[in-house]
Amino acid sequence: MKIIRASVPAKAILFGEHFVVYGKRALATAINRRLEVVVSSREKSGYHVKIANIPTFGLQLNLEHEKVGREAYPYKDYDNASKAIAYVKKTIEYLEENYEIGGEGVELEISSEIPLSAGLGSSAATCVATIAALKEYFGVATDLEGIRKDAHSVEKAVQGNASPVDTAISTYGGYVLVENAEVKRLELAELDLIVGTIGSIPLSMDLTKTAEISLKTKRIVEAVKARRESFSDIFEHIFDAADELTAQALIALEREDFVTLGALMNVNHGLLDAIGVVPRRLSELVKRSQESGALGAKVTGAGGLDAMGGVGSVLVLPGEQKDRIKVALEMAGALALDAKTGETGLKVEQFV
Repeated sequence: MKIIRASVPAKAILFGEHFVVYGKRALATAINRRLEVVVSSREKSGYHVKIANIPTFGLQLNLEHEKVGREAYPYKDYDNASKAIAYVKKTIEYLEENYEIGGEGVELEISSEIPLSAGLGSSAATCVATIAALKEYFGVATDLEGIRKDAHSVEKAVQGNASPVDTAISTYGGYVLVENAEVKRLELAELDLIVGTIGSIPLSMDLTKTAEISLKTKRIVEAVKARRESFSDIFEHIFDAADELTAQALIALEREDFVTLGALMNVNHGLLDAIGVVPRRLSELVKRSQESGALGAKVTGAGGLDAMGGVGSVLVLPGEQKDRIKVALEMAGALALDAKTGETGLKVEQFV
């Protein structure tokens, strides 16, 4: 029996989230937490998807979804599980429409170390790994850039407008600089970071409502767009400042000037707060990290809105105060994760 295993890293945006959607520069890295998709054959036709061991702020999800396709099937579980299924469903639909896949029974098992809905690229990781595994399984010729573009198309279909950063990191790993949708891979020093993740999980969710859950990032992006249109002149200056900040951060990282890098992270956080994507809960995590001696701290990823519960993650450059900062984050109700940058990108293996 042929078995395909594809794994990809989580991502952390160091500088430029949100601003990159409007053509400004963003610097991102892969971190050492991975998501894995294993594809094998099954006797029954159609797709059987098992999502196991998905961390959601301390919970472990285990569920099975018998058929993916285009039909909706009720399944009572947590909303983050339904979000993961939504991306798998859209990925399979996209591949069936654009490539010669399908026509036989397929088993997919997804396991992950990446918290969901935490700004760490779990959606992109799911898309990239699923696409790579299914293409390999069905013998579809492809390359890394083709996989990245396919995954970005799926993310756009679900979110409405998606930055290419997440899928680039999931595919290539390492560091990438993104500007005007162009992706440039970089060789930079490894950073020792802390990711502070916080969120609240509703008790149950009907899987037929997957679209509602998968729109979290879309709602945040649309909120930024609305504010930008209301205060266009002011926001233009903010966006230009963010672009220059990313350029300066790249110089600091190339020089391994971590004090300057941390200071720039603090400035980037202030710009994200100015455009309205720093909810109170994440702001508190940044404040506690800074007060505990961090060189720098900021929201990473889409951020959040107070009206949506303030879930998300912060990225911390700890300097010499790593243990102290982790305790401070945990006391504030966050999950504090060690993270190293520059993780290897997509890996695909075949077993017979």
